[in-house]
Amino acid sequence: MLKFILSAFIVSLGSVSMVFAVDVNPELKLLQGNWQVTELVEDGKVIPQEALRTWLPSGGHVEIVDNAIIFTSPADTKKYVKIFSISPTQYPKTIDISTKDGTDGLGVYRFDEGRLVICLTHPTDGIRPTEFSAKEGSKRMLMVLKKTTASIKSKVAGGTSPEKLQSTITGAAGKIISDAQVAELLKGTWRYQDNIGSLFATFSPDGSFSTVREVQELRLFQKVFVQTPVSTGKWSMQNGKLRFLVLTSTDWTRVNKAVDFTIRSISTADFIFVDHIGRVGRATKVR
Repeated sequence: MLKFILSAFIVSLGSVSMVFAVDVNPELKLLQGNWQVTELVEDGKVIPQEALRTWLPSGGHVEIVDNAIIFTSPADTKKYVKIFSISPTQYPKTIDISTKDGTDGLGVYRFDEGRLVICLTHPTDGIRPTEFSAKEGSKRMLMVLKKTTASIKSKVAGGTSPEKLQSTITGAAGKIISDAQVAELLKGTWRYQDNIGSLFATFSPDGSFSTVREVQELRLFQKVFVQTPVSTGKWSMQNGKLRFLVLTSTDWTRVNKAVDFTIRSISTADFIFVDHIGRVGRATKVR
């Protein structure tokens, strides 16, 4: 009798295990792999298809491993990770995006003919969505992803030889200053505002630089996930020119190329420049 009871108990445990596997594991398994963002709507604004690969981190490529969402930037090959949890028994199915510091996104998800559809909002912007829409004023983001076998790749540059160009640069007091003085003032992070949003450029003392973009129309995406890395490389001051040697970039046409900016004036708060195609701009010091 005891043997029969133990056998029944073991069978019962096996049944519970099987129910757990059927209810949870297959759903998580469906999410695993490489995905590409094909559609994105933020608070009523449809992000153009051509912008997805340049505005989104990792060109819109997303890798899901276990319960981690991974963006690998083509600009610096750095991985940006967010953790998620799902409740597939809810209707609609729910998903939470988080880090060790707290929850960054409340959402719902569904599978639609092989596509993954996610609707999210930030906890400070509202409650969890109950439908798959992101109309104007909703403060929600609707994202559609399609499964892909491709993985993100970065392009790394080789060397290039600089050109020597002459220019004069004035400091805060209007006096002409040297390349070394300009280089010292440049160290840190600067923000340049354009019609897309804000571009943050960080000039490190070791001669490396990195740029990250905040896109106005991707406020929610970047709030929930990550800002978009744009490029990395080396920088230097040569004869009044700020030279960028691009080593990695979301725009592959810029990789392995040097770009010169002319600095007209600089202070501890801002600097005026002329870019490589003749546009005049102003960058302000962030830190």
